[in-house]
Amino acid sequence: MKERLKVIRKSLSLSQAAFGRRLGVTGAGISKIESGDRGITEQMTLAICREFNVREEWLRTGNGEMFLDFTEDEFSKAAATLSNDTFVRSLLIEYCKLDDESKKLFQDFINKLSDNMRGQK
Repeated sequence: MKERLKVIRKSLSLSQAAFGRRLGVTGAGISKIESGDRGITEQMTLAICREFNVREEWLRTGNGEMFLDFTEDEFSKAAATLSNDTFVRSLLIEYCKLDDESKKLFQDFINKLSDNMRGQK
């Protein structure tokens, strides 16, 4: 489970501190779990599944898909918690509909745009 915890965190691009904050633990606590110095409690397992929309079976066994599927309505509600901006919510929803190749192209575009904007400062 410790390896799968790390896979979840990395797939969400979260630091140990940011991941831990969402679960009410410190980054050091997450580090200890990932290194195997501390086990994952039942309460922590359930919190991870609830907070990050992770399939419990995947977290426990590695079987199946990592994340639960959202309906578009559920995703819209989740996106609304991230931003009040309707453009940002729509962007998140449409991004999630893209195939992996299109997501990569979009990410490359955003990275290039960001690099160009930094260069103008």
